[in-house]
Amino acid sequence: MNNRDEVVERIIEWLNVEALAYTLKENDSDRFRATIELSQNLNLDIHLTSERPDRVTLLTHAYLGPDDQRAYSLLDRERKESFLRAVRWALLNIDVDHQISPDADTLQSISITKTIYFDGLTRDRFFNSVLLLKRAFGLLDLAYCDHLRFRSSSNIVSR
Repeated sequence: MNNRDEVVERIIEWLNVEALAYTLKENDSDRFRATIELSQNLNLDIHLTSERPDRVTLLTHAYLGPDDQRAYSLLDRERKESFLRAVRWALLNIDVDHQISPDADTLQSISITKTIYFDGLTRDRFFNSVLLLKRAFGLLDLAYCDHLRFRSSSNIVSR
């Protein structure tokens, strides 16, 4: 499967067959972007772009709420590093990429991505990658609970 339009058609077909609700954000000659709502707290984006024409990127963001961002910024360096080590260890062990934004001192969000190249894109691999990102988000939530729970209603969310 090497043709971008064929890949988009196939992904939409798979989402429909699996009865996964999705919102089409863009679909033109340069970009395809759709969002799957996996749960109330978890959205996953699917991206295909002309800049990277041979791959599908699955992406989610884990956001700390504003109160938790302030509380995090006040933590000592050792506690921040402990949390970030737990996050890196968990995500590296399940083979996803991640990006901390804007930086480790003022954490606002963590992006989690998985790339699938067209030559390896199958329905099985696509949905295994979707589930992998769902598990990665769960691991972030566990690390958050273990290391940073600031108040009982705090949690990370995906928007």
